[in-house]
Amino acid sequence: MASTENYIWYHEDVLGQGATASVYKARAKKTGELVAVKVFNVASYSRPYEVQMREFKMLTRLNHVNVIKFLSVEELHMNRDQKVLVMEFCSGGSLLNLLEKPENFYGLPESEFLIVLRCVVNGINHLRDHGVVHRDIKPGNLVRKVGEDGCSIYKITDFGAARELEDNETFMSLYGTEEYLHPDLYMRAVLRKPQEKSFNVTVDLWSIGVTFYQVATGTLPFMPYGGPRKNQQVMYKIITEKPERAIAGVQKTEGGPIEWRYQLPYYCQLSQGLRVQLEQVLANILESNQEKCWGFDQFFAATQDILQRIKVHVFSLQQATAHCIYVHIYNTVSIFFEEVQAQTGIAPEVQQYMFQGHPLPLDPSKKVAHLPRTTEEQPIFLLSRQPEKMAALPPRERKSISCYSACRIWELMKVRQLCSQFSHMISIREAISVSKYLDVLC
Repeated sequence: MASTENYIWYHEDVLGQGATASVYKARAKKTGELVAVKVFNVASYSRPYEVQMREFKMLTRLNHVNVIKFLSVEELHMNRDQKVLVMEFCSGGSLLNLLEKPENFYGLPESEFLIVLRCVVNGINHLRDHGVVHRDIKPGNLVRKVGEDGCSIYKITDFGAARELEDNETFMSLYGTEEYLHPDLYMRAVLRKPQEKSFNVTVDLWSIGVTFYQVATGTLPFMPYGGPRKNQQVMYKIITEKPERAIAGVQKTEGGPIEWRYQLPYYCQLSQGLRVQLEQVLANILESNQEKCWGFDQFFAATQDILQRIKVHVFSLQQATAHCIYVHIYNTVSIFFEEVQAQTGIAPEVQQYMFQGHPLPLDPSKKVAHLPRTTEEQPIFLLSRQPEKMAALPPRERKSISCYSACRIWELMKVRQLCSQFSHMISIREAISVSKYLDVLC
């Protein structure tokens, strides 16, 4: 057990550990309020005094819902020279803890990913408004608090590497975690290669890009055979020789070629509509050339563009596929039609829609704001006025009566299954309409 004047904690209640400090769950002696305390170890005092005090100064300047809240600085009872940083307690653990859960093996669900995106963008924006560069952005330094409405709130924490740095300034010191390091930092910090090159604020953008990719897919984007820490030379080769606009590189065999990827993997839980938007951002911030990499203004503009879009849920009945269409509320419906075509291949002139058991006529010149509010459970249904390839249809010969009958039975069963699944949304008239479409297809 350890304590300060106002707080007490057990050494077993460890929330996290680093090279210079450990974080514990503690309680206020008077009120019992839960807090997090960061206890600095002896090694931390070997650093220059201004470096030791930097984290305290950073946190006193910052005040934002997506930045960990600073409460006070205290001293250990057993050692008055040992400082303790007191912060708000976040019961949800770190984002890394969340990603390690089995259900998030392939990344977070889309709804949770968007919360992470919004929180990180807003938090980083606050840092830039105050001229602060974090220099160690990663899932382990994003903690989760559950709000009163049950929704997650992610907060940037661990400002031990942070410092003041404006957009036009540079630095030479080395900080960060190697899997998330900008290539120039990696060469000096990990490979110990001498280099006189200085670094600017865009090093945070690279770390943010790696973090977003990991949150979306469950894996790091750059993976040499054996892992980044066991194969550092190939790791450096991957991040420095990455082709322009590639967002991932994987080496599957020892000494084998590197497979470059320009899109998020099919297995991630994000919809196609969101993946396309995110890939554009990743391609421009996972750029080793600092002159080609986006600046923060471009990054904030692109991510806010994503966050300001509305999501329209569409279910293509003939293809039996669900889609999320991301459009701006001020776009016209014709833009919505084009986005639907991009995901389904169904041209605007043959698109037909139904919602809550009734036909949904859409005027291309109207604003998207006129579309009904949809959810995953209550989407807009899409039908094509021309024959479309049915999802997972068994191969058949059109002239074979037995094959036609088997196909017809399978299709009617599919319609019945859809009608049952969406019974609160689809009427008998719609089911008959779909059945007539199937007659044409067969």
